[in-house]
Amino acid sequence: MQEPDMKHGRGRARSGAMMLCVATALAVSGCEAMDSHPLPHEALGLASMTDTDSDESTVTLSAAELPRQIDAALALADSRGARLTVAVLDRESGTRVLGGSDEPLETASTVKLFIAEEVLYREVTGEATLADEDHELIRSMLRSSDDNAATLLWETYGGPEIVEHVVERHNLTGTTPPDPGSWWWNTTTTASDLLTWYDDLLGDSASGDESAARIVGHLVEFTDDGVDGYDQRFGLPEGLGDTTELGVKQGWMCCLAGEWLHLSTGFFGDDHRYVVVVAARETVTYDESDPFYDTGFLPDTAMYDATGDGSAQHARETVTLAVETTLGSAHRP
Repeated sequence: MQEPDMKHGRGRARSGAMMLCVATALAVSGCEAMDSHPLPHEALGLASMTDTDSDESTVTLSAAELPRQIDAALALADSRGARLTVAVLDRESGTRVLGGSDEPLETASTVKLFIAEEVLYREVTGEATLADEDHELIRSMLRSSDDNAATLLWETYGGPEIVEHVVERHNLTGTTPPDPGSWWWNTTTTASDLLTWYDDLLGDSASGDESAARIVGHLVEFTDDGVDGYDQRFGLPEGLGDTTELGVKQGWMCCLAGEWLHLSTGFFGDDHRYVVVVAARETVTYDESDPFYDTGFLPDTAMYDATGDGSAQHARETVTLAVETTLGSAHRP
């Protein structure tokens, strides 16, 4: 990512769900039991591919393998110098599985989800009248991660107040807006909050909410590259391939404490059944053949074009490998 860098309550009835604890010695897992009724053994886990008559694949998940797969993904990421968080939600059963830390982390460009929701919400409630140009900004911001569009919408519609309204509407417990005057990408959130937000969005879309459906449509139509040329195919797109109804919002930034941050978030499956959040904080790593190897160079994305940066490619590959390891191979040959 490069520098350009409600009180309105929508009532929701939330069903109870069981949080499955994924124990690992590599990272702390945040787990909470929310329902005493165990779900069927097949409810969530290893991804498998079912051939259909279409060009897409239907991925189903079963319970037995997911904890082991997440542990393997955490170990793989650790071997590549990354701290990984993986969170999976089965919207049909309500089951959530989390591996790694659920501590707050910077949203980078995933906060664009919140910006789009708030702006469109104000249009629906009559608090704002959007021109075609505003809708084009939202489109470019979500599909192609347009930073300039995000900055314009952020400044026009209240900055940190945008996040405050989204937090209140969705009862998010780990999401905090940036300090006044800070950039939108410094918003912090948790993997659990992103699962909740996506679950609400997809439920609203299925119920006929036009604004939610518009956002979902943009996420399904994501572009291979951002407007700045950065490769957006890492993580879920490359890890899941032609999976049914795949929609994503990616995020990336460098360098916090000398680390890359990459997030691959989104949904897939029939009726958008599964939501996945993968976040990796990776030490800036250059191969020995790279001119920046062993120089101490940090590719600060607020000042540096990281489109072809070797450490960025290494970090993106880590996220893709984590998705493949966690969800299995769903990529059609």
